[in-house]
Amino acid sequence: MRIAIIGAGLAGVTSAYELALQGHEVQVFERDTTVATGASFAPPGLIAPGLMAARANAPLRWRGKPGQIGWRFAHWRAGRARGAQAMPEALHALALRGQAVMAVWRRELQMEVEREAGVLLLWRSAKDYKAAAALLARLQERQVPHRELDAEGCRAQEPGLNAETPLHGGILLTQDEAANARQFSQALRVEAQRLGVRWHFNTDVLRVEPGSSPAVHVAAGEPVRVNAVLVCAGKGAAPLLAAQGLKLPWGTVHTHTITAPLRQLEAHPDLGPRATVVDMSLGVSLTRLGQRVRVGGANELGGASSQPDGQSMGALHQAAHDWFPGALLAGGQQRWKTARLLLPDELPLIGESGLPGVWLNIGHGEHGWTMAGAAAQLISARLAKQDPGIDAALLEPGRLR
Repeated sequence: MRIAIIGAGLAGVTSAYELALQGHEVQVFERDTTVATGASFAPPGLIAPGLMAARANAPLRWRGKPGQIGWRFAHWRAGRARGAQAMPEALHALALRGQAVMAVWRRELQMEVEREAGVLLLWRSAKDYKAAAALLARLQERQVPHRELDAEGCRAQEPGLNAETPLHGGILLTQDEAANARQFSQALRVEAQRLGVRWHFNTDVLRVEPGSSPAVHVAAGEPVRVNAVLVCAGKGAAPLLAAQGLKLPWGTVHTHTITAPLRQLEAHPDLGPRATVVDMSLGVSLTRLGQRVRVGGANELGGASSQPDGQSMGALHQAAHDWFPGALLAGGQQRWKTARLLLPDELPLIGESGLPGVWLNIGHGEHGWTMAGAAAQLISARLAKQDPGIDAALLEPGRLR
């Protein structure tokens, strides 16, 4: 089949590689200069099926756009319907397969990607730790490997934790990990190109034309006619789909990160995190990436996409100072903010859009890195009319009709 992919973030790159691996003729259209320049550029980087199963959702602050009030109500209603249940089995299966696929690709392609295993969730007080009971129940229901740790156990796992910051205990998710999403995307782009994928950078897609022979209309040149169009354009997907009458109840969620060089002192080798720690009170993660630390979180609903929010950046700085004071160098810090589309039920859209010949792989929220490889395989199987091995009907766009 001839397949056009719109968007070259993690979803687009992984889909391009998997589809080319299965023998399809693939073209990727990206408005920016290279891969992973949007939401895949500097995300917190967690590949965390266990965290997803625990539903340890970070706080979602509202920045007060009136147009988001309806979305907030729908989000609240979806949360009430979900109750204390574990995440849907199909989504957890997708997350587990996604992590496994990434590991296979890294190994078989001999990728050099910054990566650390283990995610440690931290609670500061016994009062706060009461919230962990529901998380533990969901972990047990999904049989996720984990260990409960007291404060001493947490500090043994992460010796750099500040002894003066109150710490009651934590949960170690032993099989979760974190890695450099942009580094991985760049390496996989090269491998996809070797398989024949053609990349069209600096190319604006004006519209998608559904049909038995769908087409991608670009700013310069003739429409590109293919057998299927796969939209992986993240926040850019909404206007493309809306122009074809597919208006979905999207919310816009912003995430912030700071990436900073790690101070190197021979006398204090554990100044920063060894792997990943998550401050459950602030909803902030701190991840070791080589000789740097990425601090991520401060999720906001609404607000502007232009500049990092000072209040949200303050939460990231506070977490870094509280847990690893003096570990991050002030020079060379990278401040970053991105926007992601999120549906009220917080589930992605993976499958047929309802528009003839147009498929979707969007709306993954903060767990796109975890699910990317499996979502690509799911789309590939569906296009080939094969059994994907996962009952993913819950993730199909048709659920919104």
